[in-house]
Amino acid sequence: MNRATIRRIVVVFLTAVVLGGCAPTITVHNNTTIPVRVVITHSGGSETFAPSPGESSNGDLTEGTYRVVAIPDAAWVDYAKLTRQDLNQQIANSQNLSGQKLLDLVQRLKDIAKRMDEMQRAAGSTGACGGKVKEDSAAAAEISIGPSGQLVVACK
Repeated sequence: MNRATIRRIVVVFLTAVVLGGCAPTITVHNNTTIPVRVVITHSGGSETFAPSPGESSNGDLTEGTYRVVAIPDAAWVDYAKLTRQDLNQQIANSQNLSGQKLLDLVQRLKDIAKRMDEMQRAAGSTGACGGKVKEDSAAAAEISIGPSGQLVVACK
């Protein structure tokens, strides 16, 4: 496709979004340092998001009530375990590493250990909130970790 065709497609798409964009929307922001899965249910169905730590995901709702549920993403624990195993193997063969590289590996291990600890404290917890939206409105949900290490979800 040439640039003119791509431009036309983008303009048609954006016009359709603007003209048809009357549905309520929701923004889910993950204020934690761990990956989470977020399920949003509403009268029109449900959607699942996985906003990375510090990132947001957006979705559409139908007019009426909605509920937001967040749980820790267990798949991340498997990734962290494999990464930790790899880093430990590199440290075990440290004769091939420079001093700075060894310090970097140790720091990465500490970072993973901290995040795994946060994940374990949040494991089994479910944060939830709900609300009501009207046509042409927006909602937001903020995910954080409470003082006891459990997930907290606040709808706005």
